[in-house]
Amino acid sequence: MDWLWSLNSDLSDWLWGHRQLLIMSWVAVLLVVYGGELNAAVRRIMQPYHFMFRMSAFILLCTFGYGALAVYGQLAINFGLIHLNKNWFASIVIVTFLVLSFLAERKRHA
Repeated sequence: MDWLWSLNSDLSDWLWGHRQLLIMSWVAVLLVVYGGELNAAVRRIMQPYHFMFRMSAFILLCTFGYGALAVYGQLAINFGLIHLNKNWFASIVIVTFLVLSFLAERKRHA
C-alpha cells in the first residue's frame, strides 16, 4: 500500500507544476458545457429590447463576460487548491475530470 501513496505523491508533485493548465481546462469545460444555457438566459432577458441593444449585450457577454468568468474562475479555483494538502492533488485532478465528464455526458443526453 505504501507504493500507492508514493505513486500518488509523485503524481501530485508532477501535476502541481501543471496546475494552471489543468484549472484552465476545467473552467473551459464548464464554459463550454453551460455557456449555451447562459446565452439562452441572456437572450430571454434581452428579448423585449431593441435589436442593437440585444446585440451589444451579447457582444459584451461573449467578450467581457466569458473572459471575466474564465479569469476569475481560475483565480478562485487556484486559491482553493493552494489551501489544500498538495499530496491529494492527483486524486483531486482525477475526480474533477470524472465529474466534468459526467456533467458533459449528462448535458449531451438532456
